[in-house]
Amino acid sequence: MTPRVEADLREVHLGAWEGVTFHSRITERDPVAIQCFKEQRWDPIPGSEAYDTLRARVRGVIERIAAAHPDQRIAVFTHGGIIGMIMHLATGCEPFAFIAADNGSLTHLVVTDERWIVRRFNDTGHLHTDLDRPVAPLT
Repeated sequence: MTPRVEADLREVHLGAWEGVTFHSRITERDPVAIQCFKEQRWDPIPGSEAYDTLRARVRGVIERIAAAHPDQRIAVFTHGGIIGMIMHLATGCEPFAFIAADNGSLTHLVVTDERWIVRRFNDTGHLHTDLDRPVAPLT
């Protein structure tokens, strides 16, 4: 397989907050961060990507990839904001309901002409954790 970069799978553009840790803004209770969650969109951040633009970009790239690979299984590597939008489009949930995917987690999506089917989200069972270490017997 030859990997290729799909520009439309880049992370959500956060305008004035590019390079800033969004989580720190949440922790600090930044009013704009609070507004983002209240409105379920990134564009309260000055210069950030508009909801409709992001939605169209993500829908378009998923549909293009699916059309280019009918009846095939493919792997896509992307960012949490994009995974969240994919889940929003697939399920009709709140736009921010799934923005907290863990790094390295798996989300399984089946795309048909009629609908998108979510098979799993944020699966981290393949990652090594402290729970994988053997436990010394108690004596």
